Amino acid sequence: MMKGLPLILITALLFVTSSCNHKEEKKELKIDDSVKQLIFFTDKKQYEQEISYYDAIIELKRSYPDLIKNMKIITASESSHISNYNVENCPAMLLVYQNKVIVEIKGTVPKEKIIHPLADAMDEKDEK
Repeated sequence: MMKGLPLILITALLFVTSSCNHKEEKKELKIDDSVKQLIFFTDKKQYEQEISYYDAIIELKRSYPDLIKNMKIITASESSHISNYNVENCPAMLLVYQNKVIVEIKGTVPKEKIIHPLADAMDEKDEK
């Protein structure tokens, strides 16, 4: 019985240490560089501060349905594991294209300050 004890302890130790490593990994957000991609950082605990973002999303959907359909939503808990973009507080919205942030909106702002920069960026002709 004593011969199997070290094997059990080693196996248990390996299991515990391997399960801890996965939580520390930073993940890279997969973005399609060929299109403008909207990323919304949200915290459901502070949804009152995000009302203007929701209103902006509803209005933007009329003119840019594909942008909203393909929008990535990142929760506050997920954002700490994303290495691509340095967003520390929610709410925030980024418009990225070809691996660059072309519009960055952070914090509590009125709906117009969300819609206008995004619409202007969407209406710009892509430079190739």
